[in-house]
Amino acid sequence: MKIEDLRNIYTSSRVELIELTGDALCYAEEKEEEGHNSLFLLEYNRNTKRERVITNYILNDPAFRRHYFPFAADLLMVLEDGGSEVWLLVLDRASGRERCMVRLDLLGSFTGCTALDSAHLLFWTREDEKNAALFDDYRKLTGLDCVCCLYDLEEERCWYVRDPRLIHAGPEQLVPCRVTGCDRLLILEPHGDEAEKEKCYRNLRWLGDDVNDNVWLCPLLDAIVSIKAGDPKLPMELVLSVGTRGLLRYAGADAQGLYFRAKYFPDNDERLVVLHRETGAKEALCSLSHGENTRLLFLSGGSGPFRVYAVEDKGEEFACDGLFHASLHTVFSRELGDLIAVVEDRYLVARYLLADETDSFEFHTVLDAKTGSQQSYECRCTVQGRTVVLY
Repeated sequence: MKIEDLRNIYTSSRVELIELTGDALCYAEEKEEEGHNSLFLLEYNRNTKRERVITNYILNDPAFRRHYFPFAADLLMVLEDGGSEVWLLVLDRASGRERCMVRLDLLGSFTGCTALDSAHLLFWTREDEKNAALFDDYRKLTGLDCVCCLYDLEEERCWYVRDPRLIHAGPEQLVPCRVTGCDRLLILEPHGDEAEKEKCYRNLRWLGDDVNDNVWLCPLLDAIVSIKAGDPKLPMELVLSVGTRGLLRYAGADAQGLYFRAKYFPDNDERLVVLHRETGAKEALCSLSHGENTRLLFLSGGSGPFRVYAVEDKGEEFACDGLFHASLHTVFSRELGDLIAVVEDRYLVARYLLADETDSFEFHTVLDAKTGSQQSYECRCTVQGRTVVLY
C-alpha cells in the first residue's frame, strides 16, 4: 500500500483529484491569491515528490462548476452554472497550452456531460423557462424530459441524439470501455432503483415479465457516426438482460472484464457475472448471496483485480469477508465509520463524517487487518488500486 499525502503541498485551498496514474497525480487546486480566486491545474510526480503547474486561471465567476476529463495528451475541462451557457477548454497536459476554448449555448439547462474520447463530448439538458414551449412539444413527441447532444471538437458543431436509450441513460449510465480490441460504449438501462425493481416483481401478476434491466454495447466510432447521421437507433448489441423476476446492476471493472450483480427474486439468489474484455463472452462467476444486515462492497481493480467484500453489521462492530478475488476475514469497530475500500486485501479504509448545523468534518482511518495498527486523518480521501490519496 502507498499513501500519497497532498495535504503537505497546499494550504487554505480546495483540492479535487482528477487522475491517478502509475507515477503521477493530476489535480485541481482552488485558492485565494492576491485578492483573486485562482484555479491551478497541477501534476504531482510520485517518484520525485515534486509538483508541476500545468496552467492556472483566475476564476471570475465562482458559480461555475468544473468537470474534468483527462486523456493521454489533453485535459478537457467543462465549466457550467446549471444554465444554458457552457465553456469547454482543451489543455495540452505537457505544456499547459490552451488548444481551444469554446462557448456553447445549449438548448435548455445543463444537467450533465461526459467525454466519449478526447474529441467528442455528450451534453444533457432539461427544460428551462426560455424553452418551455419547445420542451413541451418535445415531451409530447418523445416521452422524454431531457435532451442529449454530441459535440465534436474538431468539426466545432453539435448533433442531437435521437436514440432514447442514450438520452435516458445520462452520463451516470455510460461506461466507455474496450472489448474485443475495440473502443466501445457500455450503455446501462436499469429500471429504476433496486426497491422499484423489486416492487415490480411483487406486482408481476399485473405488470408481466417484461420490466427489464438491459445492458447494451456499441462500438464507439459507430455510435458517433450514427448520431451524426441522425439515426433514430444506435447500432447497439444487447449483451445482458433481466426481466421482472430479477435485477441487473453494473458493479465495476478491471483489466480483464466488466462486472455485474445479477439477482433472481424468487429464490433470492445473487451472483457475480462478468463480460470478458478479450472475447466478449459472459460468465457467471460466484454467489453473492448475503444476510439482511450485510452490504456488498465492489472495488474496481485499476491495475489490480476487481474485488468483492461482504460487510456485515454486527452492532458494535462490522465483519468484513472477501467474496471474490479476496480472502480477508476480519472485524473492525463501528466507531471507524463506513468501509469504503480494502487495499491489498489487508488494509481497510473507513470514513466517518461528523456534522452539525454550521460545520462538517471528514475523517478517514487506515486499519491494518493483519497487525491491528491504525492511523486516522482529518481530510478527504480517494483510493485507487494500491494507492490511498489524502487531500
